[in-house]
Amino acid sequence: MTSKMTSAGIVITQGDTLNIPLHFSYSQEGKKIPVDIKNAVIRMHVRENENAQPLIKKESSNHVDAANGKTILQLSPEDTDIPVGTYYTDIEIQFIDGQKFTFYPPNPNCKAFFKVVAQYTKGN
Repeated sequence: MTSKMTSAGIVITQGDTLNIPLHFSYSQEGKKIPVDIKNAVIRMHVRENENAQPLIKKESSNHVDAANGKTILQLSPEDTDIPVGTYYTDIEIQFIDGQKFTFYPPNPNCKAFFKVVAQYTKGN
């Protein structure tokens, strides 16, 4: 698997699957406390620029372990079968009470890139 996610961006081979494990917690007195994400929605968009229509729109509300803040956002081969190039992305969580937080990229002063590289093995 050559796809990877860093704090600056994501690199993926065109048409590949990418599982993005996410764990929501906060620190209190030196301990990590999980955030209950039951009924929360995770959203990811990939765009050429901030005004362009999304090339990828991913939304998930099925979580691995919601009470302990664990989920996986999965990009399928169909999601990532977009033209080779460098795009921009962010990921947000929206809670049932309407609160919404963009958590990726972790630095709010930066744009996260989403780079799609060429796929050479093409087949089913």
